[in-house]
Amino acid sequence: MYFQTTLEGVKTMNMEGINVVVTGGGSGIGEAICIEFANHGANVAVCDINPDAAEKVSKEILNNSKKSIALRVDVTKENDVRAMVSETVKEFGSLDVICNNAGIIPSMNNIEDLSVEDWDKTFAVNAKGVFICSKAVIPQMRKQGYGRILNTASQAGKSGIPTLGHYCASKAAVILLTKSLALELATTNIHVNSVCPGSVDTPMTTLESEIVAKMTGGQAETIKQQWTDSVPMKKLASPQDIAKVFLFLASDYADYMTGQAVNVSGGQEMH
Repeated sequence: MYFQTTLEGVKTMNMEGINVVVTGGGSGIGEAICIEFANHGANVAVCDINPDAAEKVSKEILNNSKKSIALRVDVTKENDVRAMVSETVKEFGSLDVICNNAGIIPSMNNIEDLSVEDWDKTFAVNAKGVFICSKAVIPQMRKQGYGRILNTASQAGKSGIPTLGHYCASKAAVILLTKSLALELATTNIHVNSVCPGSVDTPMTTLESEIVAKMTGGQAETIKQQWTDSVPMKKLASPQDIAKVFLFLASDYADYMTGQAVNVSGGQEMH
């Protein structure tokens, strides 16, 4: 894994022979992560609770002459996750990188109106899912003597957001789980880092703006523009902006990084 300078002078990161699992890989940031790794030579297991979405992304990778498999995985189910690991190793020979990206926002509500069911559902996917997937890949990575565990946290895990207390708390849990696991594995050549996106231009963000519009009587487009204006760089991140940071953290250029919560927020979050 290294930077190559092409004849045109453009640098690209080589991931040939690296085997990557991406949960929540069927859409949004997860899809971008899958495509980014595949474009740089990696073999990618596209994992999603929606098998059709996973299959679509996997076929796109295969159509570009890269190796990929699509797996239906519910990250809250240990049996699903164990099968994900075994199928990936069976197909590719190893599991070098896992991007624990699956996440949900089932609702937006003030804490006093938030259901216990939505709190539990959020933590089951966003936090417990990262725990289950990380736990499942560690034995394989120990056996290999190498591994990268990369978790999708959020800017929301570092600062509170009204009506998203459950989501913020779950992403804060991801950040602290990342740090704890990084310390546990610090001498094993298994590095653990998290990525903290700010506002990203995805269908989920559009849906959030529509929900806020209904709650406030405003216009979704206006609300989304306000979010954009609040970013110092005056633009929302693209899914590809986030995916590139995952690629970097999986590369040799991040060999001395572990336990980090890397902001990708256009300057909106700086701690």
